[in-house]
Amino acid sequence: MALNPDERRSLLRFMAVYLGAGLLIVVTFSLLFYRIDSESIRDRTLSNLRMTAMKISASAVEAQMQGKPFNIPKSVGCDYLLLDASKKPIAGCITEPLDLTREFYVRNGCAYYVDRTAHGHMKIEYVVLRECSYAEKLRNCAVRVIVMGMAAYLFLMLVGWYLGRLFLKPMREKIEQMDRFIKDSTHELNTPVTTMLLALEKIEAKECKPVYLKSLQMSGHLISRIYEDLTFMLLRNKSVEREHLKKVDVADTVRESVAFFSILSERKRIEVATRLSSCVVKADPHHLALLVKNLLDNALKYTRSGGRVEMVLEGCRLDVRDTGSGIPKEKLERIFDRYHRENSVEGGFGIGLSIVERICDIYGYRVEVVSEVGRGSTFSILFRPRPGSGHPAQ
Repeated sequence: MALNPDERRSLLRFMAVYLGAGLLIVVTFSLLFYRIDSESIRDRTLSNLRMTAMKISASAVEAQMQGKPFNIPKSVGCDYLLLDASKKPIAGCITEPLDLTREFYVRNGCAYYVDRTAHGHMKIEYVVLRECSYAEKLRNCAVRVIVMGMAAYLFLMLVGWYLGRLFLKPMREKIEQMDRFIKDSTHELNTPVTTMLLALEKIEAKECKPVYLKSLQMSGHLISRIYEDLTFMLLRNKSVEREHLKKVDVADTVRESVAFFSILSERKRIEVATRLSSCVVKADPHHLALLVKNLLDNALKYTRSGGRVEMVLEGCRLDVRDTGSGIPKEKLERIFDRYHRENSVEGGFGIGLSIVERICDIYGYRVEVVSEVGRGSTFSILFRPRPGSGHPAQ
């Protein structure tokens, strides 16, 4: 996805902090690993030199005790020096100055080991061994650590970049939702406001016809519904105050909602049929009115001119059926998401069904949806609270 300047700055700030911390961690662990590996190389080198020196000393002791010829192991090569008690060379090819006071030391990239276990046998007092591959082993270790550190840091960079964009994705979606919401709200409010202004102009010109009064009434109802929806979504939480609970007949609320949308349904030439039986519940009347209004508004919105909407209330189950376009199965799971709209042709903000789900959640009502593309949808509300839900009882 392409990033806007603000998102790019946010991503760069995140990457700067993330990569700075990652670099510190990689450097720390690389130094620790190098220290451990270099100490391991030192220990292995010391162990190998000690074993070789012991073999030479053992060979000198055996040669003197058994009168056998004294031979230096072939594996030693030329990196050795045998000294007598006066520190004079007996055999070997090491010519540089030696420090015979230390058992093991490193100088000029070479490791030296001094052994005195021959104890004068075959006149050998000191056995000095040298390994000049020690510096190369340390260099290889350093290269290995650097390569591993760079690979780890590159991996952290890729992970950080992926995580940064992953974290920005929901922010981008929210921003896009808000942008769409602002555009939709402007469009949604424009229709009733324009209608009201035109009707007022006609009335002002002394053309006071009933149709203009109906237009004013419809526009007022639309603005009122928009205000109620926005107020509920922005100001209400997911709880209900006990003092607002009253016994309300759902059938009366349905009749009021049908009357509220009567002008709109007449203008769209949609038949709204009802078959209602009494169902008394304990709820906030405002919440119940919002629930029913949004169900009816959704049905009218997606029903074409000349269609039919039927509202059936039986056994405290409200079914709202329409002859609209229907909803594909793969989209049914998202229809209750806030700002989700089935299509961009119909009006609305995409919050109506979100309000329905939220109110059902408050009171423990169950909402069901059955839809078939091309044949309409049925939204059902079961007004009985779930057992043990803790929601207001009827």
